[in-house]
Parts: sequence; C-alpha cells; structure tokens
Amino acid sequence: MKDIEIAKILYLAKNHKYEVTCASFDTVDHIFKLDVPRSMKNRKSAVQAMSLLADGGVQYGYEKRHTNIQTVDEDEEE
Repeated sequence: MKDIEIAKILYLAKNHKYEVTCASFDTVDHIFKLDVPRSMKNRKSAVQAMSLLADGGVQYGYEKRHTNIQTVDEDEEE
C-alpha cells in the first residue's frame, strides 16, 4: 500500500493555505464523484482528498469571472 508523502502535502499547504483548505473540503464533499486509486479506497475521505490534491488528480484555484463593462462615450449620447 502506498503511503501518502507528507512532503507533498506540506508543500501544498506552505503558500496556499486558504486555497488548499477550500479545495480539500470541496473534494471531501464530492469524493464519491472522483476516480480514487484502488490503494486509497480503504482510507478516510480526508486522506483520499489530500492525496488527490497532492498528486494533481484534482485541480484547484480561483475562478475568474468575466465582467463586461460597457462605457458610454459622451459624444455618442448627443
């Protein structure tokens, strides 16, 4: 059985604590939808989530929302 590499998880949490925390909670909530490796099936869902995040099986980051700002030219109004 492959053990989780603690160094990977520490690296994840080193700079992006908020992002990793949010991603891990969301991953735990939706772990049933993900393809978890067979060796991780009998582990707790939090361990599965952190392993998937550390291995890059789950991508996370900020969602950029596109806003269309329309400016009105003063000459066009007249």
